[in-house]
Amino acid sequence: MRQSQQSPTLVMPRPIFDEPAHAPAPAPRSYLHGLDGVRALAVVLVVLYHVNPAWLTGGFLGVDVFFVLSGYLITDLLCAERHRTGRVDLAQFWIRRARRLLPALVVLLVTVTAVAVLWRPGRIDPSGHDVLSALTFTNNWWQISTDASYFASFGPPPLFQHLWTLGVEEQFYIVWPLVVLGLLRTTGTRARVVVVLAAAAASLTAMALLHQPGEDASRVYFGSDTHAFGLLLGAALALAIPSARAWRSRSARFLCGAGGVLGLAALGVLAGGIHSDSARLYPWGFAAAACAAGAVVLAAAQTGSLFATALSASWPRWVGRRSYGIYLWHMPLISLAMPDGHRAGHAPLRGLAAAVLSVIVAAVSYRWVEEPMRRQGGRRRAGSRSSWRPRAMAAAFAALTLAVAAWGIPKAGVGNGNRNSAADDIAAGERALQNTAVPRSGGTAHRGGTAHNGGTAHHRRADSITAVGDSVMVAAAPALKARFPGIAIDAKVSRQLAAAPAEVRSLAQEKRLNPVLLVGLGTNGVGGRPELEQVIREAGAHRTVVLVTVHGTVDWKDRVNSAIRQAAEAHPNVVPADWDRAVQGKDDLLASDGIHPGPAGARLYAKTVAKALTKALERK
Repeated sequence: MRQSQQSPTLVMPRPIFDEPAHAPAPAPRSYLHGLDGVRALAVVLVVLYHVNPAWLTGGFLGVDVFFVLSGYLITDLLCAERHRTGRVDLAQFWIRRARRLLPALVVLLVTVTAVAVLWRPGRIDPSGHDVLSALTFTNNWWQISTDASYFASFGPPPLFQHLWTLGVEEQFYIVWPLVVLGLLRTTGTRARVVVVLAAAAASLTAMALLHQPGEDASRVYFGSDTHAFGLLLGAALALAIPSARAWRSRSARFLCGAGGVLGLAALGVLAGGIHSDSARLYPWGFAAAACAAGAVVLAAAQTGSLFATALSASWPRWVGRRSYGIYLWHMPLISLAMPDGHRAGHAPLRGLAAAVLSVIVAAVSYRWVEEPMRRQGGRRRAGSRSSWRPRAMAAAFAALTLAVAAWGIPKAGVGNGNRNSAADDIAAGERALQNTAVPRSGGTAHRGGTAHNGGTAHHRRADSITAVGDSVMVAAAPALKARFPGIAIDAKVSRQLAAAPAEVRSLAQEKRLNPVLLVGLGTNGVGGRPELEQVIREAGAHRTVVLVTVHGTVDWKDRVNSAIRQAAEAHPNVVPADWDRAVQGKDDLLASDGIHPGPAGARLYAKTVAKALTKALERK
């Protein structure tokens, strides 16, 4: 892939905006201090969102600011190198990327795993796939393969879930230099920009097509294919307006700065007003955020402008240069700070303390890990023989930490007593749904036509029940199938209440909607009384509708449960199954997240449904 030194020098493409044909060739690229301010903005948005999503409901858009900035910088660097030398040293490019990203990442993975072994062993993935996928920069696809949810987490956030972004970026870093070289050799400036913008539009289109309203959006959020538009938009901006080209006219500089101010304002509105469940987010909210970030990046890249000078102030530069370390450390520290059963936002002081600690740790990482590796590649400085003792101590400590981490991963999950993880209970439920045989273990199956808390009446109607639910119902599926042989369960992880009307309508059209409809939705947040009314209309007055209340530390629990009770009071064919009240104070029956039922909790869930069915039969 390397070109010879005799390859013709390719002149830097002339910008397509406001540049005369006789503009001088760009000067060698210098460090753009204003972009440190953009990094600081992005990391502050993300950290605030993870500390408490209610404070900044759209703070996750800070990731898209990072993506646009990364696409711009990488493309600008590649083009600048090609202009200066007539070639791009791909091997050195990838080595520099590895030096920049891997050392701090390895320190994070080993240290956090070791700490979790000693303090929060239940937070560790015993398979080790989260660590392996992070090291190979495939974390986003691993999370997709495991149906992980970014927005519908109930307990403390997973230690390394945020590393999906490194997967998307590093995959881009591997492929994009080859694409850039191809574009520089075969197309003109306008054609390059059009091609890259078309690719960004294709990514946005894929997001729009794959996103299903009411369903968990993590697939389209994590996907490299569906979330590459920010990187590509930044790349298109770098091809159109390289950083080495200064805006020549005063009016152009003013317009660029005004665009940056408007971009900042737009990002503020989006971060403070949009929600992860908003129908406007996919893809238009993300598109707007990427465009706003592009305006900010362009303005910040114009050295000497008022806007870039403001973003180059001392504290944004300090934070921006350490933003990678802050991003790496904040999520694991927040997770370790959260007690079992508590999600981000339910212990904000703990979250804030963890966020502050992440800044301190990131500063240490920047000083002793990132900068030495970036500048020297880990080679010892000349004349540093006297430093062998602290180096030896550091090496011994690192070896001990690595040993603790390696020892603890296979023993993960032992810190929760007899309580399973939610993933274990959901996996057991999914196996039960895939198994056509009716489970009768645990003494809960009903033989000879007899059933507790409802007798033979609701047992005879068991094969007349259609159940629609989310991961809570999935976890309860073994007990539901045991108590109601023949029940048809349509439950899906991360399904939202907003998806229920369309699901019930589809089941009715396919003649798969039985006389009794059991709905166990609402844990994942989106939906309320309007959606419940639509479900009841789709079911029809001739059907019995059982609505299961929501339990757990979710902000919308009371709103959803109130809507369920109001709907039951308004319709004679609707009854509530008060799971929230039934399991209140019985945390030992739940998984470690305090949401999903364990085996005993699942039996209580099924018993609660049976009581509701008995009440419905008594009405008739």
